[in-house]
Amino acid sequence: MARINISISEVALKKVDKYKEIVNLTRSGFIMKALENYSALLQDRILEEKKKKAIEDIIQIREEISDDLKGWNSTEEIKRLRDNRWADLPKK
Repeated sequence: MARINISISEVALKKVDKYKEIVNLTRSGFIMKALENYSALLQDRILEEKKKKAIEDIIQIREEISDDLKGWNSTEEIKRLRDNRWADLPKK
């Protein structure tokens, strides 16, 4: 495991010492766990922003093509494709 030196305020160190005792961890263990939790939180936020952007992009695309789709019935299209899927096969 790598070793690093960090600077931390006295107030923050007192909090680390207080809570590390409660959860039965060393200072290093507590700080590593805090870093893991914070990293997971950031990753969740990043993924949420990506999802939000993807939804916004989909909405924009839908608005751009909406005029081209007027009168198109997706249910009827699926039925047509389903009914015609075997049309080219020879009948017994």
